[in-house]
Amino acid sequence: MTKQYGPSIYIPTDKNIFDALQHKKITQSILVSFLRKRGIFVSNAASKDELVNYTAALTFDFNDFKEIAKHLENPNRKEKVTRTSIQTTSSTQEVLAACQQVKDKSEDEGDTIKVVKDGDTTKLIVTYTDTDFTKTELRQRTRKTCEVDVMTGDNEVTLRMPANKKAREVALKFKTNLESIKGEVLQEEVVSLENIVKPEARSYFFDMLIKSINGYSFDNVSHVDVFHDPDSSLDEEDDDEADGSSFAGYITKAALAGSGVLESSEFNQLHNRGFYIYRIIWTSIESLTGGDKIELEAQFGSPSSCTDFKYLLRGVFNYNDRNKAHNVTKRTPTPREVNQINELLEKAAKTAYEAVIKKFVESENEKN
Repeated sequence: MTKQYGPSIYIPTDKNIFDALQHKKITQSILVSFLRKRGIFVSNAASKDELVNYTAALTFDFNDFKEIAKHLENPNRKEKVTRTSIQTTSSTQEVLAACQQVKDKSEDEGDTIKVVKDGDTTKLIVTYTDTDFTKTELRQRTRKTCEVDVMTGDNEVTLRMPANKKAREVALKFKTNLESIKGEVLQEEVVSLENIVKPEARSYFFDMLIKSINGYSFDNVSHVDVFHDPDSSLDEEDDDEADGSSFAGYITKAALAGSGVLESSEFNQLHNRGFYIYRIIWTSIESLTGGDKIELEAQFGSPSSCTDFKYLLRGVFNYNDRNKAHNVTKRTPTPREVNQINELLEKAAKTAYEAVIKKFVESENEKN
């Protein structure tokens, strides 16, 4: 197999360039600056349409393409995180060997991987080409980087990674390599409610999750997405409930935003009709005096089956000692804060899952 590193070399057409310049990320000021670098001075009052038409007619070299592509990228895009645990006891040497095999196989496919040992964590830093044919031609192929953290613990190997296709592929390769090294099939543990179909049980998971962040007290829910499976059955004891069942059969998703969403009559109405939470955004406050407030998000990527659990620290509202209140504007969390909160979220998710099992599975078994 011929090794290919990076995007394939091709020449964008005039239409490709024109479509890229029309994108909202390419602002009027960017176009003015781009032209000035080429020795072309235009008025700051010139409209974007005029600048796009003029710029697209110019001859572009590699550096010009690179500059336009840079503005089209979103390096600050926050990606949700997911976690999986492989049930096994492995040594550091076995983990490193599995990572090295991932590196060797992935480089044959055109990806670049670095294996970095950082304390108790082994990092797989993957640089790859992401292809999205729904975008304009100049934006279809983008070089991206994702990081998979491999951590060894008591009777398990934990992988924390971005919730995207490439990271899952790397995680699967690692698991396959580790199975080959150990000579046995390894079980994988993830947060999933696929086998727990009761709507109230699935909503209860999120209710427990937001209240189980160790060291933080629950503050407020600002956004909730709910889902209803039209194939599920609802008890129809009267005509009103029959109407509700019909309503739920046509609407499968709903989004509620505001303050105190879980206490709203609208949420309770949907919840009583068989809708359950699959995505939630909330804030929690550090229990220490003068602690910061954090905004968190958690969701199941597949609402119907409640699988593909992922989460995100969206931002931090610092406590202002002068005003004795939290700042209105949130800031981007530091990498250290992200790691700390991710660990707390993972423990909270495990606590919430165990609470669901105890209340809705074990209690049912006892009744039977």
